[in-house]
Amino acid sequence: MKKIAVISGVTSGVGKALVNRFTELDWQVVGLSRTKNRLLELEDTLGPDFLGLQVDVQSENDVSKVLDHIKNSFHKIDLLVNNAAIFKMEEFIKCSFADINTIIDTNLKGVMYLTLKAIKIMKHSDTSGRIINIGSVASVHGIENQAIYCASKFGLNGFAEALNQEIIKYNISISTIFPGGINTPLWNESNPYPGGDVKNILQCSDIVKIVEYISELEPRVVLKNLTIFPSNEWH
Repeated sequence: MKKIAVISGVTSGVGKALVNRFTELDWQVVGLSRTKNRLLELEDTLGPDFLGLQVDVQSENDVSKVLDHIKNSFHKIDLLVNNAAIFKMEEFIKCSFADINTIIDTNLKGVMYLTLKAIKIMKHSDTSGRIINIGSVASVHGIENQAIYCASKFGLNGFAEALNQEIIKYNISISTIFPGGINTPLWNESNPYPGGDVKNILQCSDIVKIVEYISELEPRVVLKNLTIFPSNEWH
């Protein structure tokens, strides 16, 4: 039976690159996104090895229904990649309550919702399981004009640090990647990349290679944290 990968935020950027690569590697990939039409486009492109499921990770009900569907369809999860995230660069004093709720609910609570449901499936598997969180260098130090984003990503790091110790007895481990700037649609006119040209920063393929490497590690090996950034930054 094929290995099952569940990846969130798959319709652009790193998530889209991940589903392309893992279907190439002959995994059965379940991609999660809020955007149904883009999921259908991926299904048309990638064929039967990709299943797109519409879900808003901020919704407890959405996450529960989708993970129950995955459990009933595949009976296991070998790899969960928590990739879905939103970003806003703005002085905190100019932000709103809605900004706080949306960023924390997606980047932190959404990860916790997906992980909670996934480990209940993974712990009953005959094989090992891995969870990979796409964090940020904003998980490990504060960055000006990114206070809410940093709070969400710092929380992600603490969550994984604690949970790893709880679930290792089930042969499940968590790796959190802390990337610097990545050339994705996250950088746009509203959120310009502070360092200038996005062509000089990390590419999605750089992150995909790391995720692939972690997925191939022996179960006895835990890679807890990994920081990666382009040479025009320092973290």
